[in-house]
Amino acid sequence: MVQWWRGRRFQPKEKVSEPRTPGAWVLTVRSAPLRYDELRQLVESTGEARVYFGEALAYLQGEAVALLRIEATGFEWVRRLYDWWQVAQLRDAVPFDVRFYVRDREFVGSFREDQLQELLARLVERAPRVERAA
Repeated sequence: MVQWWRGRRFQPKEKVSEPRTPGAWVLTVRSAPLRYDELRQLVESTGEARVYFGEALAYLQGEAVALLRIEATGFEWVRRLYDWWQVAQLRDAVPFDVRFYVRDREFVGSFREDQLQELLARLVERAPRVERAA
């Protein structure tokens, strides 16, 4: 018996590491690890998107990235993220990109390479949606 027991047993909170909103688009965002907190706040700022899995520092194919897996019911957050990205590019000395993927590995586009409207159209077209509960 442990002598230093101090009350209730530890009860971990429920972790949700999968999308759960029926009809939501599911996509992955990758960017510079330094930007993780700002990215997460911007994604969730409109209420249209939720980060269901986030990792501030992941190594994918030898590259350090911030990884956010997102379920979204709309795409206004992408516009806010794009506006923030443009300001951050001018403000900071280190350039970075925000890249979008579907099914975790299929590249859709990035802010640096694509126009915002084209990127949004491809996201709507190619991103899978969460199945409705039966």
